[in-house]
Amino acid sequence: MDWLMSQPWFFHLATMVLCANVVTMILKDRYAEDLPIVGKLWPILNWFSFNVFNNENAPDGMDKKK
Repeated sequence: MDWLMSQPWFFHLATMVLCANVVTMILKDRYAEDLPIVGKLWPILNWFSFNVFNNENAPDGMDKKK
């Protein structure tokens, strides 16, 4: 873990993942896709936040299986 924390690229990657998580948690998919710029970036943000297959905001996501 010390080696990973000493790498300069790890800080930037972790910051991008954190920001993508914050944005995807705050906005619902149906609202984000209506915004012009955010709608284009939304698949990338979902990928960065590791939210590709089990998106809770998706119509058939985790929320609907409960």
